Amino acid sequence: MENSGQIRGIVSYLTKLTHTVDEFRIKFINVEVGKENRHIIGDVKPQPTFVIKYDLEITSKQSDIPYLWNFFSCKSKHIIEDGCGMVSINYSKIFPEIKDIYYNGKKINRYGGYIPQSFIKKILKDIKQLGPKQIKTHFFCGNERKILTLNVEYELSDVYVDDGITTDVSVYCSQVLVDNEPLENITQDLAETIVGYMSEIDDLREPLDGIVWDNITQYMCLGDCDIWTHTYTYLRNIGDIDIDDFNYTNHSTFSSKLCDFISGDY
Repeated sequence: MENSGQIRGIVSYLTKLTHTVDEFRIKFINVEVGKENRHIIGDVKPQPTFVIKYDLEITSKQSDIPYLWNFFSCKSKHIIEDGCGMVSINYSKIFPEIKDIYYNGKKINRYGGYIPQSFIKKILKDIKQLGPKQIKTHFFCGNERKILTLNVEYELSDVYVDDGITTDVSVYCSQVLVDNEPLENITQDLAETIVGYMSEIDDLREPLDGIVWDNITQYMCLGDCDIWTHTYTYLRNIGDIDIDDFNYTNHSTFSSKLCDFISGDY
């Protein structure tokens, strides 16, 4: 059974120390402890639970770096869990309730965050340098397997905070090749078919999302908190054809339309 000495021990651990987490320092302030009946996972009826309410003061080791409210909230609960281990309290009997977070002296919006322009410029630079310059897939003409290649470039459409870091990337296709030969005089319908099929595969999204993840996790270990980056790619054109609308296309339809176009039956 938890006692008042153990609870004082947790409060002391939280308030007497500055807790360093990745590129941030965390201080617990305005800590309040009360006992309430709350539902605990696995228990049918509410159980006596210690509720710890608190504010956080966050300072950054570096200036003008990205941060997420959800990350600070998550990490503060990890710190409380560590404190429970030190005073032999079952963490499941503790209910952390965060009130406000102050970042470098200013109260920040709940569930929000900050993405500096320097970070956005770094993502764009890395995507342009490290992102795949060609996207390849295959289709069939009868039993003959052919390779479709898109030569692509990138621009950032948007970077914003939702339940993680979301990045929208515009992808521009300068040329389409089949078995390394340029595919010319592409129609609007065929261009939309290509985009509809290519939008279903992860050859674009996964490497670009990896670039965003590598950049953000230099500041915050998001995986420890089940917070993720989400990168969405939008193919804006095929050659000189702008794409305003398309339907997702399965591989059979994709192959059939490309094969018909190449054979002149389109």
